[in-house]
Amino acid sequence: MESFGILGFPARHSLSPWLHGMFYRQTGFEGVYNQFEVPPESVGGVVGALRTLGIRGINVTMPYKQAIIGQLDALSPEADRIGAVNTVDMGPDGTATGYNTDYYGFLGQLAHADVQVGGRRFVVCGMSGAGKAVYNALVDSGAAEVLVASTSPQKGVPYESLRTVTGYDTIVNCTPLGMRPNTEASVVDAQVLRRFSTAVDIVYNPVDTLFLRTARDLGLKTVGGLPMLVFQGIKSFQIWTGREVPGEAADSIINKLQQRFL
Repeated sequence: MESFGILGFPARHSLSPWLHGMFYRQTGFEGVYNQFEVPPESVGGVVGALRTLGIRGINVTMPYKQAIIGQLDALSPEADRIGAVNTVDMGPDGTATGYNTDYYGFLGQLAHADVQVGGRRFVVCGMSGAGKAVYNALVDSGAAEVLVASTSPQKGVPYESLRTVTGYDTIVNCTPLGMRPNTEASVVDAQVLRRFSTAVDIVYNPVDTLFLRTARDLGLKTVGGLPMLVFQGIKSFQIWTGREVPGEAADSIINKLQQRFL
């Protein structure tokens, strides 16, 4: 039976063990999934330990999405461009390859909500690791334009400038604003949101953020973050096992998570 896990500090809060358990049940795969909570002073030997223990692959969460890169043998093209890894595949020969499945998870989130990318103009709020994944996914998928807004002048335009932008279709929140426990925070207000037709949030807890509620009240199409969580996990599972999770199974898992977070 193959072994997998989640690397982080902390890691106990992660939904990945539950999520991958669902993938196992839906596909008949036999595997185990553990939580590897490793303090910063010990993380330097993680990949070597994976080889020694025969761990087939890991998901990587904060604060190690960049720190682990130096231990890897190879990076997928999207992980190389984004500069962050959230999935490591240990090949049969022990080669450690890093991937960024947030890239695929975001595209899955949009497809699940029937939001087209090609030819549309997007504003991405925030350029953390997740924001970089979203930005690259949109550019690679044929978006007509992707404007980045950030608190850092080196990363994008100031948020205040969004009050006067025109001609953009979709705004995406890639910041943690609105996440529990700060549920009454939003990256932008109604004056900005009314300039768009679609609002997408990658935050999934709570399911219905202030950002989404405000957008919905203005008549925008809204897309919550739970499908991104599920589809990025599905991509990790596919990388490790070569198995597909059927679409109806993904829908069932998303529905179960929605009930959990309501």
